[in-house]
Amino acid sequence: MQQLVDNRYRLRQPLGSGGMADVFLAHDDVLDRDVALKVMSVRYAGDKEFVERFKREAQSAAALSHPNIVSIFDRGESDDGTYYIAMEYLPGGTLKNRILQRGALPPRTAAAVALQIAGALRAAHDRDVIHRDIKPHNILITSSGDVKVTDFGIARAASSSAMTRTGHILGTAHYISPEQAMGEPVGPASDLYSLGVVLYEMLTGEMPFDADTPLGIAMKHVNGHLVPPQVLNPAVPEGINAVTVRLLAKNPADRYGSDAELIEDLERVVAGLDPTGATTEMATAVMPAATTRGGPPPPPQSVRRKGKRGRRTPLILALLALLILVPLAGYAFFGGGQDQDKPVPRIAVPDLVGATLEEARNGLREDFKLVEEGQTDGKEPAGTILKQDPPGGGELERGSEIAVTVASGQNYIPDTRGDPLAEAERALEVAGFEPRVREEESPPEDEGLVADQKPEGGAFGAPADLGTEVEITIGTGPNDVTVPGLIGNTTAQAEDILGGSDLELGSVIQDYSDIVPVGYVISQDPAEGESLAPGSRVNVTESLGVRQVEVPEVYGATVADARAILDDAGLGVIPVEVPGEEVAGTALSTKPRLGALVDPGSTVTLYYSAGPEPTVVSPEPTTVEPDAPVPSDPNQRDGNGNRGPGSVLENVRENGNVPRGERGGGGNGEDRSGQR
Repeated sequence: MQQLVDNRYRLRQPLGSGGMADVFLAHDDVLDRDVALKVMSVRYAGDKEFVERFKREAQSAAALSHPNIVSIFDRGESDDGTYYIAMEYLPGGTLKNRILQRGALPPRTAAAVALQIAGALRAAHDRDVIHRDIKPHNILITSSGDVKVTDFGIARAASSSAMTRTGHILGTAHYISPEQAMGEPVGPASDLYSLGVVLYEMLTGEMPFDADTPLGIAMKHVNGHLVPPQVLNPAVPEGINAVTVRLLAKNPADRYGSDAELIEDLERVVAGLDPTGATTEMATAVMPAATTRGGPPPPPQSVRRKGKRGRRTPLILALLALLILVPLAGYAFFGGGQDQDKPVPRIAVPDLVGATLEEARNGLREDFKLVEEGQTDGKEPAGTILKQDPPGGGELERGSEIAVTVASGQNYIPDTRGDPLAEAERALEVAGFEPRVREEESPPEDEGLVADQKPEGGAFGAPADLGTEVEITIGTGPNDVTVPGLIGNTTAQAEDILGGSDLELGSVIQDYSDIVPVGYVISQDPAEGESLAPGSRVNVTESLGVRQVEVPEVYGATVADARAILDDAGLGVIPVEVPGEEVAGTALSTKPRLGALVDPGSTVTLYYSAGPEPTVVSPEPTTVEPDAPVPSDPNQRDGNGNRGPGSVLENVRENGNVPRGERGGGGNGEDRSGQR
């Protein structure tokens, strides 16, 4: 056992051990307090049904809040699979230890303890929680003398586990109710019966029923005659005696109808008053007034029989117990056997089917002679009685023979080849065998099916001992292949690589990348190194290269605004002034032009207007002598109407061209009507 449970509870010393769990004094490192840590026994950790029930019932018990119920602080599972319940730690000891050390309690003290237990049971029963294992071992006495009940829920967890298979009786045999012994459903009345046993033990220091074996004790709860506690301890008042006798009624209907009714009677007897009239009357009806411990018992009360096979074993044992009681009653009826001429009494034949030979022989003793006629293969354990002659229910003279056929302890192994794993395991377990699974590569169509089994089953197999291990081989399908790396290859190359690994190219998604060239693989799914079944698909993302930027609209903006627009688009700017009719500083166009796609960071030439040219006022014409030299005016036309060298402005206006030198390397002249 690890010293630190769930990285929180530090074990200090063992406090006790039971059939289902061990209890330790532990320290909660988180809340800095001592707790009682109940840890599930390792042998039940593999029982999934028990574990799930344990968890659910621990949760139900944790919801109980009452001064007489031990508080549950926490429940969980540690990393190593240890299931635990952290409870309130009470150092005072158990009621069982108190009885063993000091013997019987004073009657009113015993009734007061029972009153506190009844209060705890009422709180639980109001929430539909049945304890199922009330006994002094589960009743703690605090240092102040208060009583607290523990272990709510864990008994119910066991009720559906392997612990309740044929032949096992849930709960400590001395404290179980008759209905528990018979395998019948239990309710609040069952807890009240167990409380009656505890009260009886507190009053007398002894158990109401005892025998050499747990089964014998259980059957006495069903059929045994109760000696009132007052017979063993004359100091027990009539009222407390009556309450105890009513609690121990065989029939649940004869006990208290509710916890509140019991509490009312206990409060009265603790105060020295008589219980209610109903309790006194019922106790008188259940127990004859003149009873001594040494006297012969009355005939046993009738017991209802359940028809389900799963409940037969307790009934079988009950009938075996009847064989002891009925002959004694007959013996007394016929004068103790002094008259040898009297006929031999006939005894009821018990139903032995489902019991073991040992159980039957121990129960029958001298009443019948058991004769084993043969053995039969089947799933029942060796020695289980499968058939009897004559059948149960009739009568035979004492000493007659009963022939029985018993299970051999062997069975035929079923053939599970071709079955799914779950079905194969279930078939083997039902037949009484232990499946052991191994895996083996197989064709895809055989995946998950049994390919082989050893030993063989079916018509080719021979009977084998129950519990024999059967190895079944399960097909796993083809072995997985490792996904190769595709990143950095073209999509076509990736497809070839996958084909060489018995894989296929799946979907191809395209995305931009600042690093990976166009047409190459950026990423893949599944990733390199993962395992896939042959023929599986691998999806890739293919690069579209760098995401390009679209040249934005700038026409009509100021130079400053146009530069800001181009900067926001991630583009560089080279401004070039050109003649124009627009207001000076107005953006006219770009190169590359509007809408063109360019790489991020590219440089764009921005053309903006220099503004309209100023108006030229012509001077008054002067008379010039014909032979005088004519001034060179670039705007003047000759006699044929041709312009002289001309100005840049006139060139732009008439031809729409920006001279290469004037546009700062703008290239082909673009006019405002054709490009902005």
